[in-house]
Parts: sequence; C-alpha cells; structure tokens
Amino acid sequence: MADTLTSPMHVEIISPDGPIYVADGVTMVVARASDGEFAIMKNHLPLASALDMCAVRIHTGNKEQKVAVFGGFLENKDNKVTIIAPLAELAENIDEARAIEAQKRAQERIKARKAGTDIERAKLALQRAIVRLKAIRN
Repeated sequence: MADTLTSPMHVEIISPDGPIYVADGVTMVVARASDGEFAIMKNHLPLASALDMCAVRIHTGNKEQKVAVFGGFLENKDNKVTIIAPLAELAENIDEARAIEAQKRAQERIKARKAGTDIERAKLALQRAIVRLKAIRN
C-alpha cells in the first residue's frame, strides 16, 4: 500500500466564476461543517458535507494554503476532494485592510440597530469579514 507522499490527493475548489484552487499532492484538507471542523486525508471514506463559511486549510507536505469559502458543499471520493462554493477566495488575494473595514462597518450596523437596517445582512457581512481575516492570519 502506497504512503501519503507517493500517492497524494487531488483538490479542487470551484465557484461560479470558475476554479479557484486546483492542486495535486495534497496530504490533508481541513474544513468546517455545521457540526464542527473535520479533516480529510488520503483514503478517507467517501463523504459529502454542507460547509459553513470557513477558512479551508489545504496541506501539501509541510506547506499550508488557506482559502476563504463562503458556504457550499464538499465531496470526497477516491482521493479527490471537490468543494463547490458560491464564493471562495485564496488567502493571498484578500485585502486585509478592506476586510477590517468591512468588519468594523458590520459591527457598527449591528450595534446601532437603526430603523431600516437589515441586521441579518449585517451579520452575514460580519461573518464574511471574519472568515477572510481568519484565512489571512495564522
């Protein structure tokens, strides 16, 4: 039986705009579902899961890549992990200053609770900003 280094996994993260991340040689994928965080390694049993907004961590050897994923689904079968998400961003493409500003704006809207403010929309904006920041920070 081959070990993880000689027979790694293939990972694809796809959004409506097209492929966001495609790689071979992946040793582990860590994501979050509504019931908690989980990891997939080589020869994992087939799995399909709805994802929460999260920073997906992709390990290739001793390197880690993070991708902000805003919901969607993960499927694992035959050492191929596919994530289909309505929106996904590579950590290196996220503007930290913009994410911090979005977080502040959302927090202010939630705190002020002015008439006409869509609080649920502000909460989602806050959650998206937090996921972006988690993807770019350790």
